[in-house]
Amino acid sequence: MNNALIDPNTDPVRHEDLRALAELDGPVVSLLIPTHRGGPETVNDHRQLKPLLDDARAQLADSDADADALLAEVAALADDEPFWQRQADALAVFASPSGTRWFRTTLDGQAQVSVGDHANLRPLLPLVADDMPFLLLAVSQDQVRLFEGDRTSLSELDLGDAPASTDDSDYYTREPQFQHQTGDRAPAHGHSTGENVVRDSFLRDVAKAINTRFTNDDRPLILAAVDEHRGGLRDHLPNVQLLDDTVSGNPDHLTPAQLHEKAWPLASAEADKRHNDLLERFGENLGTGRATHDSAKISQDSEHGRVDTLVLTTLALRENTLGDSSKAADLDAAVAHTLRNSGTVDVIPAFNEERAAGAIFRF
Repeated sequence: MNNALIDPNTDPVRHEDLRALAELDGPVVSLLIPTHRGGPETVNDHRQLKPLLDDARAQLADSDADADALLAEVAALADDEPFWQRQADALAVFASPSGTRWFRTTLDGQAQVSVGDHANLRPLLPLVADDMPFLLLAVSQDQVRLFEGDRTSLSELDLGDAPASTDDSDYYTREPQFQHQTGDRAPAHGHSTGENVVRDSFLRDVAKAINTRFTNDDRPLILAAVDEHRGGLRDHLPNVQLLDDTVSGNPDHLTPAQLHEKAWPLASAEADKRHNDLLERFGENLGTGRATHDSAKISQDSEHGRVDTLVLTTLALRENTLGDSSKAADLDAAVAHTLRNSGTVDVIPAFNEERAAGAIFRF
């Protein structure tokens, strides 16, 4: 199988990562450290760590936690020179009594540290909210490839029941008379009606296998195929989230990285559309008791599992822009509780009013 990690110096941050971090028991130390991708600046990146750790120890002094034990793995990074030479734009670190996790990210911003009962996941949220996991089906008569991807990667999947080419189609099994007439082989490409029949049957077999496999999958499906193949595929994909836009042309000679370069803008546009749909849904529910901007209500109801979708603005993502540290801690708790209860956290530029957050309720 072919896989492509688009930026090898970054670590993918996905919904399951956020949910795992939301489950951490406190106290949790959350750090964000600006880093460099190369050059002499990398030598100085680790020097930012010591004052941040000193700040974390001071904040931990009011807890029963053993600060040195909790921060041991993070402190050890300061002397790991190769580690700092393989960075992206910012390093996000989370240390708790159960262990330490870090992510090399494309985030920007100033160094920050916070200590609380919950991880400060706000800096990471745009990486997930602006992402759009997707499926990619690359089809020609000679080759079928199936991928799953997101903003940072594309991984090839097993085809399952889908034929790998026209030669692998079960048309001949269904039509033994045609098999006898063609000597167990499809007509050479470019020849009359016989090839068209085999091609159409092959495309139908591919589409039906994909449709059955991904019927309940919410990820958008992107087709990569020549124009004459797309119609035969679309007609038999009624139950998947098929995008109108496609990757045009024969995909056979495109590497996974090249396919990702062409497919990601289509997936990103779908992410923007879903953000707009979410805003519309929020507006429809506001004033009905099914949505609110009330931060106290959001905090209370997220803990009880009532929040289906927590919506934060970019203002709410910044450290210490909410007025005081207690508001930041309440928001971190709301994020954690929403994720723990299988809710969704999304990020938008702003509400029509100057509000930091909103929530859509399940009931």
